Amino acid sequence: MKVGAVGETSDAPGADDRYLSRRQRGPFDALFRDHYAQMARLGGLLLGDFTAGEDVAQEAFARLHDRLQRHADVENPAAYLRTTVVNLSRSRLRRLALARRREPMILPARPVDETGRIETERVVRAALVHLPRRQREAAVLRFYSDLSYAEIAEVMRIDIGAVKAHLHRAASTLTRHLEEMK
Repeated sequence: MKVGAVGETSDAPGADDRYLSRRQRGPFDALFRDHYAQMARLGGLLLGDFTAGEDVAQEAFARLHDRLQRHADVENPAAYLRTTVVNLSRSRLRRLALARRREPMILPARPVDETGRIETERVVRAALVHLPRRQREAAVLRFYSDLSYAEIAEVMRIDIGAVKAHLHRAASTLTRHLEEMK
């Protein structure tokens, strides 16, 4: 799906987006409806905080909107958004790391459901936090966003071999960490 500048959909080229009718704003609104939840989840998984993930997703959409306002075409808006979410998450994690300065991370107690079994999804999310950044990015893009190796390589700006190596190491680390939690 190729999306042109937002103003191009109005009767008056370059009109301010605030004054466009719902029909005229259609492509960007549809893009937001179709991809926001996925981008917020991606950011939440990368950051280990779904509220922060929503912030990152909103920032990614704002940047896409600004780009479209400048009448710049975006060949693949979903890929642009994914790449932006990953990059914004990296930046946020770097800032957090600087702020914490080796403050130890404390894992929450093992969550248990009503039958006494460990809730798998929460445990896996907690384990993701312990992966190195690049491994976590590759794992989230592959297993939560269901991207191919080539798509992951494009988003992370690395080659496919590096993607496979990150995923292999991530699987080994996650397996070891989950075994320790039993």
